[in-house]
Amino acid sequence: MTAAYDGKTSGCFEVSGQFFLPSFEQCDEAIFKASYTVGSNIVCGGKVTALFNLTVLGDIQAAELDVKGRLICLGVCEVSGSILVHDDIWVNDMRAATIETHDRIVAQDIDVGTLTADNSILVGKTLAVETIAKSEKTILCGETAFGAGKVAARTIITGEPLDLDDGEESVISPNAYRPGASQPAAAAIPGEPIDLIACGETEYAPKGNFTGYLDFLSAAALDDETRAKFARWKETLREAEALSRGGLNKYTNIAMLLWLAEIAGSAYFKNWDRIGGLLAVFSGHFRDLLQRDRSTAECRLGSYAEWLEALSVLSRCGALMDSAAYDAAFELAVSYIGLKAKFVSERLNEKGWVIHAE
Repeated sequence: MTAAYDGKTSGCFEVSGQFFLPSFEQCDEAIFKASYTVGSNIVCGGKVTALFNLTVLGDIQAAELDVKGRLICLGVCEVSGSILVHDDIWVNDMRAATIETHDRIVAQDIDVGTLTADNSILVGKTLAVETIAKSEKTILCGETAFGAGKVAARTIITGEPLDLDDGEESVISPNAYRPGASQPAAAAIPGEPIDLIACGETEYAPKGNFTGYLDFLSAAALDDETRAKFARWKETLREAEALSRGGLNKYTNIAMLLWLAEIAGSAYFKNWDRIGGLLAVFSGHFRDLLQRDRSTAECRLGSYAEWLEALSVLSRCGALMDSAAYDAAFELAVSYIGLKAKFVSERLNEKGWVIHAE
């Protein structure tokens, strides 16, 4: 049986220009003819096709997955065959024989045979690869890449040493950084790779110099997307420091807490006392604010891309936040697309998604 979903499908309703399907019925094949958010698991014995964007608040189980737009999955996306996505991928846990995207992938864990991305591959924890994982830009793993396969990218950064079977020979295109003359690391041997995280912890962290470190990272970045991220982090930290010195009592935008958690939870700033201190200050502030009056908190997000980033941070870095602040941020972020946090939480709990998990 083939199930088709479009703008006239009964049982669906429209939210901010997208259609919402509360519950997906198991079928042999499914096709979404409009941008859809699915509030349950998707279980399909054959191929799932989405002609536009597809957001799934639970798990995905299918034989094949073809998405012409963006794919978001807050649960486990497990496909026995191939996954083809024409835009970016945001997923908690992804497993497939083959994954191909014409943009970037942001995930907590990936287990794949062959992975190809035209943009960066950003993995919060581990990348397990059987054959090859190839990015035209950057492969970044919060922990490590392991398995029998190989990795190839212009830049490869892992929080822990690579654990691939063939060791260094598994790296087809090793990460390399050649700093400019104005950078402190310019004395390094030309052509030698530099551990950017270790450099930050030894040269910048003792002085709390996040501005200098982020400028250093921007100079090391090999693509505009990474440079833009470091620039955003620098502005966030500057604003947070200014607020912490005065004016924080009336500050209500809980999105700041999300961005600080993102920075503090990254491999770059994991051991920085100054960044951890800022996160603690804002976490305590929003805990007290919510105790006084929960209705005063807001989550100002400037775009759909920021909303996606906020969801990703909540999934990856929720354990770094005060639990009450996490709940409020989750509720406000979900309301950005017109949904109720209670409904979304129930759907996530049905498939075992762990709130506040690391």
